[in-house]
Amino acid sequence: MSTTTGEGHYRFADVVRSEWTKFVSLRSTRWILVGFLVTGLGLGITVAAVSGAAWDDPSAETRANWDPTNNTLAGLIPGYLVIPVLGVLMMTSEHGTGAIRSTLAAVPRRHQVLLAKALVFGVLVLVVDLVVTFAAFLAGQQVQQVVSDAPHAALGQPGVLRALLLSGFFLPLMGVFGLGLGALVRRSGAAVAAYFGLALVVPDLLLVLPGDLWRFGPITILANSITAANVQPEFLHPSQGFTVMALYAAAALGGGSLVLSRRDV
Repeated sequence: MSTTTGEGHYRFADVVRSEWTKFVSLRSTRWILVGFLVTGLGLGITVAAVSGAAWDDPSAETRANWDPTNNTLAGLIPGYLVIPVLGVLMMTSEHGTGAIRSTLAAVPRRHQVLLAKALVFGVLVLVVDLVVTFAAFLAGQQVQQVVSDAPHAALGQPGVLRALLLSGFFLPLMGVFGLGLGALVRRSGAAVAAYFGLALVVPDLLLVLPGDLWRFGPITILANSITAANVQPEFLHPSQGFTVMALYAAAALGGGSLVLSRRDV
């Protein structure tokens, strides 16, 4: 069976298959995802143990703000900084090597290339992130019970499953946001700088402005989304925050698709 249409264009399924092959064959992809798995699990267990041991601290504030779910998920923070960069590089590395020219020559419908990249990245990172999130949580709670008598979290408790699922789904959205920026900017260094500027720097700058615009920063949204026991009312509600992050990713992807379709490579 032919893998092309009558016009000689590859079907979308073939574009996805090609992007999957390119993405998983990169050594950097494998190392980063495996590193995220190891560090997320290791740090999650470590943070759970250290915070559990702090339960003996008689501070009323420590006990009032106790959130064992959030403590465990704190171990995933390095991944939340690194994985989106992988999304940026998934696009910009092809521009840097010039491989994007052959890719777009094979797939003239350029928006399909970016959509296929987003699908491959999102699905793979979602699976890895859910595995890391739930493994870190379950292992961390077990370790915490061993080292201290601090209250631990269980999946059936209010807010816990929601925090874990949002942790799993949030990272792919952040990466797709980075992928869209990569399509807009094309150069790796500038695109990575743009991502960190928008995700980390701009929200801090908005703190000095009137209004509550600071609440819309990706990292600020994430912080409140993976909290099970202490959701802060002055922040966006987790469901609202997830919607905003999805809109960020869609806007970056849409803008990147438009630019990719109209600009010479």
